[in-house]
Amino acid sequence: MSPKLDPLPPSESQGSGGALGYLRDGGLWGIWLGLSPLILFLQAPPRIPIYLYGSVDTRLETEGSKFTTALLILLGLVPAIVTILSKRMRPAQALPIATLAMLVLAVITLSLFGSASTGEVAKPLLAMFVFFLAIVLVSAEVDSEIFIRNLLIGYAAMHAGAAVIALIDGNFVWGRFMGRLGPNFWGAIAAYGLLAASVARQKSLFIAIAAVDIAVLLLAQNRSSMLAAVAGGLLIIFLAYHWATLTGKLWMWLAGMAGGVVMLFSMPVLLSQVLRIDDPRRGLDSGGTGRAMAWEQAIDVFEQNPLFGVGYRHHEQYITAASSAHQAYLATAADMGILGLLLYL
Repeated sequence: MSPKLDPLPPSESQGSGGALGYLRDGGLWGIWLGLSPLILFLQAPPRIPIYLYGSVDTRLETEGSKFTTALLILLGLVPAIVTILSKRMRPAQALPIATLAMLVLAVITLSLFGSASTGEVAKPLLAMFVFFLAIVLVSAEVDSEIFIRNLLIGYAAMHAGAAVIALIDGNFVWGRFMGRLGPNFWGAIAAYGLLAASVARQKSLFIAIAAVDIAVLLLAQNRSSMLAAVAGGLLIIFLAYHWATLTGKLWMWLAGMAGGVVMLFSMPVLLSQVLRIDDPRRGLDSGGTGRAMAWEQAIDVFEQNPLFGVGYRHHEQYITAASSAHQAYLATAADMGILGLLLYL
């Protein structure tokens, strides 16, 4: 029989010290991690139909956007300093992640050898800084449950807030939510935020964040993010079932059967209107909206540079069928070769 965990008292479950305590106990980290969508959205121009760009790459990455990204990363110094000043630090705890960080950093650096751009030096430097932040986070002596809960809630709330602002902005193309940064970006943001919000103990907070994220997933029509959210949700349900009481498990079975019946009858609508498998531009016969060709090109890039790849975040320069490989494993292999792929796995 699985051990039953006693719930924390309300004061302990939320941390101590009110708003300042929340920020100190993980909340500030969550706000920092969730800040990027809002900042990137505010500086991005509205999306327009792809044929008006004159090229496949619609990301419009500029020196300004690169600077903003670097600045956002450097802002992580704020929660790091707060953690160092307010928590007892145990650096020995971070030895495993420090070792992994050195390996990843070495692979990124090797992949960038031979790059003609001096600006590429910033990538391993920023990676080194991110690893420093991770080491600070892991080294801190904290109540893990409270800290992680506060971090995830802050992260999810910031994402939902950014999504609301983007929805109000109203950047849609052909009925699909673009939000200036693209449907794939917002689909991923919504999926991450939805799963992170599941730790919220206040039902009203979870419902509010979930409503925004589900709306974004549907409006962005990002199928991979929808499937990722479903897979993550099923994992969370499995874990909840494992710890549930007998009565709770019974209710979960009943809810699951009811959900299965609803899913069965709504399957035609889900396939046609949500997953859009019969859409001539995005359906099964569309070649993955050009992604099948992009995957082939990414494989070719990897085969020509199997050991170190063509450089971290450089494979996009070799893809002509889409803005990128649109597949994380292929992109990693093309960027950093077999060594980077092994670390990613």
